[in-house]
Amino acid sequence: MKRLTLPLLSVIVLLATSCGNDPQEDQFDDGQYGYNGQEPGDPGMQEGNGSMPGRSSGDERMVMYPVTDPNTGMVSQQVPLPASWKVAQGAQGNGPAITGPGGVKVYYWNGGTFTYSNDPSMQQSYQMAGQQMRQPVDIQTYVLQDVSQAMGNKGMRLMKQYPLPQVAASNQAYSSKLYKVAPTRDHFSAMGTEWTNAQGEPMFMIVNMMVSQGQSNVFWYTNMQVVTAEKGAMASAKAALVNSIVNTQYNPQQIAAYNASEQQKAGQSWSQHNARMQENQRNFDQRQAIHRSTTEAVNNSIMGSYNSRMQASDENQRGFLNYIKDENTVRDNSTGERYQVQSGADQYWMNNNQEYIPSNDVMYDPNADQNVNNQQWQEVEVEP
Repeated sequence: MKRLTLPLLSVIVLLATSCGNDPQEDQFDDGQYGYNGQEPGDPGMQEGNGSMPGRSSGDERMVMYPVTDPNTGMVSQQVPLPASWKVAQGAQGNGPAITGPGGVKVYYWNGGTFTYSNDPSMQQSYQMAGQQMRQPVDIQTYVLQDVSQAMGNKGMRLMKQYPLPQVAASNQAYSSKLYKVAPTRDHFSAMGTEWTNAQGEPMFMIVNMMVSQGQSNVFWYTNMQVVTAEKGAMASAKAALVNSIVNTQYNPQQIAAYNASEQQKAGQSWSQHNARMQENQRNFDQRQAIHRSTTEAVNNSIMGSYNSRMQASDENQRGFLNYIKDENTVRDNSTGERYQVQSGADQYWMNNNQEYIPSNDVMYDPNADQNVNNQQWQEVEVEP
């Protein structure tokens, strides 16, 4: 879908992270985003060249679970899972996406979506929208500040953390195959974290982070994969979760189809943009095109390999993919048509070209906004 994305900051359901950092001078140095000088990965984790997909891993046989893209009907990827693990059908609310023997439960949680820029026009746009920018932090700092605070509110205590370079490399390898409107410098990192509650029950969480630098702004994004299990089953459950991420097999035909579609949409968007915008607005939209490309590429690359965990029916799978891709489905009540939009806003306004503006301000009306009032905008309904 074509999108006119004004820079509105997504607020993700699990970690309602604060974005109150004062904008400072932005160095945009790749070194600040990694996990430097830390100990090697947990010895209990399987490396990417460990167990072979579809074959046995220790005492547990692995099977390949095909994932179908409901928009195209093509198999997008195949994910290796232990044969005893069961993908939940019609999971609701905060229920697990996967269950298995030994009390195994697997969850997929959104973290946060953030943007920062030194560009005065970008900063002004965020201020007008009532949003705040946040500078990127390294993944260790994010775990200690944001994740630990949220988990502490749930009665969990951080016991251990260590980098998972094989997970980060897998995420980056897939992202590098996706079409982008403009060049960006992307950095991926992943951290394994171990937690326990007052009853001594263990939890393992993988924290993923992507930082993407454009010409004048930085977009960064986080999400988590979580497994809980009985103490005796936790080691194998952790290894199986990491193995399912690292050894996911992607369909090159589906990637090619996605890239062709995105390239066509980008071309159409630029054509319409050049016809209706003056030079100053054109420069602004170019920066937004970079932001748009980065957002969609990340949501597909990091979370695309996990949408096998949900229901098999088209309706349930669509809902799960919305959750995984950090999207919402909206309905145009005048036509009954449904559209996919980036999640994180309470309201969405759409024009006749299916471009949309997200907003968290109930008083905002783009028809009264001088920057976009040369066309008609209609509010669309967010489906539950």
